[in-house]
Amino acid sequence: MSAVIEQVFSDPDIYKIEVPFENLSTSATNCYVMKDGGDVLVVDTGAPTDEGAAALSDALDQLEVDRDHATWFLTHLHMDHAGLVDQVVPHGGFLLYGATEAATVRATRTGMFLDSLRREYRRQGVPIGSLSVAARLGIEVQMFDPDRLRSCLMRDGDKVTVGRYTLRVIETPGHTAGHLVLYEPSNGILFGGDHALFVISPSIALFPDQKDGLQAYFDSMQKVHDLHVKHLLHSHGPIRDDFEDRFTWLVEHHRKRLDEAIGIIERIPHLTGYKIIRTLKWNVPFDDWDDVPIMQRYIMLTQGVVYLNHLVSTGRIVAKDYGDGILLYESAR
Repeated sequence: MSAVIEQVFSDPDIYKIEVPFENLSTSATNCYVMKDGGDVLVVDTGAPTDEGAAALSDALDQLEVDRDHATWFLTHLHMDHAGLVDQVVPHGGFLLYGATEAATVRATRTGMFLDSLRREYRRQGVPIGSLSVAARLGIEVQMFDPDRLRSCLMRDGDKVTVGRYTLRVIETPGHTAGHLVLYEPSNGILFGGDHALFVISPSIALFPDQKDGLQAYFDSMQKVHDLHVKHLLHSHGPIRDDFEDRFTWLVEHHRKRLDEAIGIIERIPHLTGYKIIRTLKWNVPFDDWDDVPIMQRYIMLTQGVVYLNHLVSTGRIVAKDYGDGILLYESAR
């Protein structure tokens, strides 16, 4: 399959590759190739499909990327970003990805985490028949074999050098617990992954350590805002210049959802989390919760739990267990 390649920056030369992947809201993952002084950086790989593998391989060939000597960087380990590592990164290839992200993915693949997810969803009042399905959808799949690669786990503040340019690794937890972006300060270029998107509002993860994922996302938004980015190279959809407005919109979007949840709780106290989440007005083309595709329903459920956890942790609502293990919510006022 012929790849869609667009040069999005010169000096350094940066190319956007659209790796096809049809899902509920996007049709491709934007992967990037940065070239300078004989060095090559490839950011993300795309989803594990034959069509995607063919498109990415074609693009790398057209751009004359020496895969053996390139540096490969993953913003996070979701399958539409890390899914083609084993197909396109050669044995012994130099792969960089987040230390926190790797630890999180390892944690989610344990039986202990699966049990904790079941308990969490049960506490929210999710019907027993749906518990195992919802919990299994929360398990991250290992997308590649790290033992065949020269892997390096990255942390906030680490550096990646490409020719004359030094890029800074910045942890931006929210969409995942260990999401990373790469910042090139001399040109204000940010390889943003799924931190901020236009085609969708990035989902916020339910962190394995029970930390407040939404507050982490708000903090990450502020961190990125303070960089004074000039060029945002994100992972889905066309590149746009009005990303500062989008940053503001995304934060306000979540704050409006929080206010909506509080409004529901104040009108009808002592609802379960599951009932509150089903009552929220989600941006999906379905009138009935049961008509929503199972994966989308899981994302909505997880997002709703993230909202409720944030409201509890910030003292705006109270969750009470009256002895049956199910949380009921009421206003803190």
